Amino acid sequence: MTEKNHTFPSALEAVVLAVALMMVEYLVGACLLDLHALSMINPLDTGGIVLVLSNAVIFTFVMDYKGLSYRELFHSAASQAGVALPLILPAILLTVPALIMVISAIVQVIIELFPLSAAQVSMFREMGSGSVGSIVIGCLLAPVLEEMFFRGIILRSFLQQYPRWASIAGSALIFGAVHMNLYQFAAATILGLFLGWLYQRSRSLLPCIALHAAYNTVLVVMNLAGEDWIAAHTGGSLPLLVVATVILGVVGLSWLRRLMPAAA
Repeated sequence: MTEKNHTFPSALEAVVLAVALMMVEYLVGACLLDLHALSMINPLDTGGIVLVLSNAVIFTFVMDYKGLSYRELFHSAASQAGVALPLILPAILLTVPALIMVISAIVQVIIELFPLSAAQVSMFREMGSGSVGSIVIGCLLAPVLEEMFFRGIILRSFLQQYPRWASIAGSALIFGAVHMNLYQFAAATILGLFLGWLYQRSRSLLPCIALHAAYNTVLVVMNLAGEDWIAAHTGGSLPLLVVATVILGVVGLSWLRRLMPAAA
């Protein structure tokens, strides 16, 4: 399949496309609203169905309009990551703790400035409930589908139209905005900047999916462990852990830069 309409979506079209995806998710979710009542399934566990069906609708249109195959979407002809993926993966894993530390610190500052409402506390508690559905969505479905959409479709197109960092920043901001609250906007935007940099270097979704999945999985594990358990096991060695996290992050980032020279 030969790709066409290389410059779709533009910045404005990407915003419209993201809004369309959210609207489709809402409509699909509304259609499945009574599914959990009929089957006794946890409402959170139907989220994966909503996510898959909604993305299927959008991707059916986008992939046909662009004449783009899924193979090319995941791994473009310009990709450098195929042969090096076994080396890239451990480098990616080294950066995850530092990424979580930085994002958590920034989000905590935002929470201090703009405290969570009772509704937001309840929402985040439900999201971190540890149900099978929320784990599958967070650790598997979201990393794959979000990377296909935000890096594979949006950033891929942006890099053919705009300067490198404008493309990365623009796609990261859209990625943050669709999370629909200030706290996740900040976290997703920062994560999106790093994922965008990784995609721009590799021109492959595989490293991006690996990083996104590792990031979400560590957050899920930390949430299941609980703040008390983490504090009890890290309290006395916290300064050492911070230093080790920074060192590992720098090593991982340097490793990635060597493995993936900047693409044009």
